[in-house]
Amino acid sequence: MLVKSSIMITGSRDVEREAARILFEQHLSPFLSQGRTWIVGTSRGIDHWAMEWLLENSEICWSVVPYTQFKQPRWIQPWLEQLDRIIELQLPQRKTASGIRNRYMVDLSQIVFGFWMGSGGGVTKTLKYALRQRRETHAIPIFPSADKASRLD
Repeated sequence: MLVKSSIMITGSRDVEREAARILFEQHLSPFLSQGRTWIVGTSRGIDHWAMEWLLENSEICWSVVPYTQFKQPRWIQPWLEQLDRIIELQLPQRKTASGIRNRYMVDLSQIVFGFWMGSGGGVTKTLKYALRQRRETHAIPIFPSADKASRLD
């Protein structure tokens, strides 16, 4: 179920807000104001900062949650209320739920951006799945500080 003109954002939880914003400006700003649908998860880090950045830029933003909206942490609830759509997968609570959710988001998306710390884990698995699904895929490296991230030019 591909959503026309859609971009998925995924990434590490261990990213400071300012570093994430620099990366978004560098890599995602060319895609703004084109009527695209942006698809994000609800984890701390890249997901949260992307949601904030997209809402500030008045973009269409959807989130996919593995369970239900109300089973998400309390801190994310005000952000979810501002989104254009929340897709609730209503999966059983298992360790595999976030991986299933990530594959679902890839299946919805034409383009996948993964902001990646260079180690294994969910982002790597998601990017590999996106490549297997023949999605346009971008693996953007994250460095520990915003200073290093800003020198990616």
